[in-house]
Amino acid sequence: MDKIGDKLDEAGVQKIEPASRAGGLKRAAGRAWKSGLESISASLRSDVIASHFEPREWRLISHTSRVFDHGLLLLSGEAKLAAADDPLHLLAPSFAWIPAGVVDRLEMAAGASGHLMAMKPELVEHTFRQIPEAGELLGLLAARQPLALAIDKDVADVLSSAMRLVARELYDLKPGAQTLVSSALVICLIQLWRHVGASALMGEGLGGSAALLMRFRQLVEERFREHWPVARYATALGVSPDRLHAICTRTLGRPPRVLIQQRILYEAVSRLERSSITIKQLAFVLGFKDTAYFTRFFCKRLGDPPAKYRRNIAQRDAAQRMRPTRFTFSDWP
Repeated sequence: MDKIGDKLDEAGVQKIEPASRAGGLKRAAGRAWKSGLESISASLRSDVIASHFEPREWRLISHTSRVFDHGLLLLSGEAKLAAADDPLHLLAPSFAWIPAGVVDRLEMAAGASGHLMAMKPELVEHTFRQIPEAGELLGLLAARQPLALAIDKDVADVLSSAMRLVARELYDLKPGAQTLVSSALVICLIQLWRHVGASALMGEGLGGSAALLMRFRQLVEERFREHWPVARYATALGVSPDRLHAICTRTLGRPPRVLIQQRILYEAVSRLERSSITIKQLAFVLGFKDTAYFTRFFCKRLGDPPAKYRRNIAQRDAAQRMRPTRFTFSDWP
């Protein structure tokens, strides 16, 4: 016997008695369970939004929120996503996917209800690895623009049940919560995959509209700094400009020209907020031939020139740091 009372075999390897082995496995399982709960709690948040007689607002680019992708299921009423330029209006039943840091705030009208879920991008990717068929949807959701989908009541009911389960399990954090939450997320993503055109992505039914949209958004990611006109994107995709316009408008509620401009604005705003790059350098990075043209482009869509926008952001951040911490319902998440 050694000092801790465990037996050693002839080679000096520690031998664990059955009772000790069972206890060790139990402790290891307990540690793994606790670690899993802590991990999912840090990567996922969910809230059930009940109908209210007053409008409400969620800030999605606060320090704690901007690192999350958000999924909004609107079950009743109206909502608005206040993006960098034109707001995106939603009418129930609908689902909106909001990439991290893209939308300033979510505004829910009086009487609106639904679910709001926040997920770290790495959790989204991990969940998609459980759905080999749905890789195309991951590419669609990964684009740096909101995706709004009008859905029917049956799809809304399935999504609502799954998202309600996620909210309840995250609140209780009982044993098995991680498995239940993971399963519910898979159900949500499969429903969305089917809705955006699973048959089209597989070469059937809808004629490839969803696949074409995914290819367009990926092409925008590659070429937005080159300021391609819509006709050039359409040529690269092998379709007419009218067909590209129809697909974007029907699926996302915005024509391709606006989607391209939003991507440029998102890049501009992100760099103004997170770096010390000069306005002249930023205009060059974004492919503008001169600073004055970039300033007019920015001011027309956001109301202020880029230099003033940066000053306003700095003043706002300074005021927030000096403000006492307050937690309200509208601060979620």
